Amino acid sequence: MRINVRFAGAGGQGVILASVLLARGYGLGEDYNIAQTQSYGPEARGGACKAEVVISDEEIDYMKVDEVDVFVALNQVGFDKYIGDVKEDGIVLINSTLVESDDPKHYRVQATARAEAMGKPFVVNIIALGALTRLMPKVHYPTVEEEIRKNFPASIAGINLDAYKIGYDIMDEDLKALGYQTGFGENSWG
Repeated sequence: MRINVRFAGAGGQGVILASVLLARGYGLGEDYNIAQTQSYGPEARGGACKAEVVISDEEIDYMKVDEVDVFVALNQVGFDKYIGDVKEDGIVLINSTLVESDDPKHYRVQATARAEAMGKPFVVNIIALGALTRLMPKVHYPTVEEEIRKNFPASIAGINLDAYKIGYDIMDEDLKALGYQTGFGENSWG
């Protein structure tokens, strides 16, 4: 089994942090090999940014993601740039506040709108990570939750935990409405 995950967005949206938290969530929750990489433009904020996580039950000898199994787009530029790399049966999760897509198979979470409603626009990535956790096979909610606790100072850990739960709950409701009882993709990566 090998799962190639790509996050795309703008610098400042927390793309890299979300990928690191996902990688740690898999690395600690199951017996998988994990590789996490990132690239971004020269701009500190607002420039293009992508981060990738490779999850495998075998040794990872090639860390580059050429074909994407799971794609998370936090902005339109990232979506447009990388959607062509997603496998035909891949999972696509979009921040529907900023990304437009006509494909009904794409999962949507209004991450930016929800973050702004919380009064904390910096939690867009964590809301998306919560939704992604619900979609992904064999990543455990409590494991990622614990990584969030470890990676944020106590003064902002609580708001990030709230954002994570919001994203997870939104996707849980959407999956149940579609008739899924468990995370999409469990049968695909078995």
